Amino acid sequence: MTGNTAHLEGRINAHRRLLVELLSVVAAIPAAREALLAMARDNETVADHEEDPGIEPDAAFAAQQIADDEIRAILTAAMARLETRT
Repeated sequence: MTGNTAHLEGRINAHRRLLVELLSVVAAIPAAREALLAMARDNETVADHEEDPGIEPDAAFAAQQIADDEIRAILTAAMARLETRT
């Protein structure tokens, strides 16, 4: 890993940790919690072959799936952190 890659990875990890903490605080508000849980359930990637990505999904389809997975992971971590406070 080069110095620039390590620097970028460290910054991304810091942003993620901060985001998880902020979302866990926001999730303490019941209406906000429901909105965040709905966001975790929903995904923006086309599902159930509504749009066939082919044998190998193109880069845009794959990137959106990665983004959906990361959103879900961040929200799951935020909800878990909230549960440790209550």
